[in-house]
Amino acid sequence: MAKPVARSHRFSERGGGARNGIAMIFDLEGFSRFFNQPDIHEYIPKYLNLVLQAVDVCIFGGRKFWLPDRPKLDRPDVLPVHRKFLGDGVLYLWTPARGKEDFSQAFIFALANRMWNLKNEFAAVNRAAAETVPVVEVPPRIRFGIARGTVFELPVEGRPEPEYIGFCVNLASRLQGYCPALGFLASARLDLPQELLDRHGYAKVVATKLKGFPKEMLLVDREEYARLSAATRKNLFQELP
Repeated sequence: MAKPVARSHRFSERGGGARNGIAMIFDLEGFSRFFNQPDIHEYIPKYLNLVLQAVDVCIFGGRKFWLPDRPKLDRPDVLPVHRKFLGDGVLYLWTPARGKEDFSQAFIFALANRMWNLKNEFAAVNRAAAETVPVVEVPPRIRFGIARGTVFELPVEGRPEPEYIGFCVNLASRLQGYCPALGFLASARLDLPQELLDRHGYAKVVATKLKGFPKEMLLVDREEYARLSAATRKNLFQELP
């Protein structure tokens, strides 16, 4: 018998101050179709655990178990302060390391690049999943939305971990679902230098129909963006001169 739901948590009336933050949200394309297959309850935990393990390797460091040569990623200097499961994806939130007011450029670029690479390697993650998940129609793609901005801590009475609200959380949520054909969308508010973006295959475009964020400048995978149909590009984006 399921336990009754607990009462809604109550926020402390004294909230935390504003801090710089980076929010990342990922979701899995086709998760609803995957969920509706027969006896899928037997396999959903195994599949989600493997996907989360892959994301955690990119965030916390470790070996890329899904690739044949198992390359190792270093543990970054900044780790997320908050993580929340959203049903078909997860929200991660970072604030600067203790004693720092902002993130280093190196950390921001490494975070974006690791998620971009995982997006490109997701077919290999699914091949690794096939060893324990005997289901053909697994989610074919993972999509990331990343944004930077001010966040506010909301302490919860009776709980050690706070909740967070902020501009970047809302923006990241909008980004990961804005253009389903793109697996990586990041706000240009990450403030990475143009030379670095050009060298590593990022392009800047403007989202014209992002709800609540008119004319938001974004970073996209240049090659992935080029594969969009002309109609999709015209409908959702404005290209910079």
